[in-house]
Amino acid sequence: VIYQDIYGTSATEIAVKINCSPKYPCIGISLEDVMLTYESKQAVASCNHAGGITSGVVQPNNCF
Repeated sequence: VIYQDIYGTSATEIAVKINCSPKYPCIGISLEDVMLTYESKQAVASCNHAGGITSGVVQPNNCF
């Protein structure tokens, strides 16, 4: 899965939430040039059982 060129404002502080199963973890996720804020502040990312790569500017900081 590729998330690319995503810019905007999140409705919640946790702008990126990737929750996967421990039995079937998410792998091969790519975040490319993702820039999200929450109420004019830096948003947060939350990941469970997920792995991947980032490239370009990625905010919030990835959680892989």
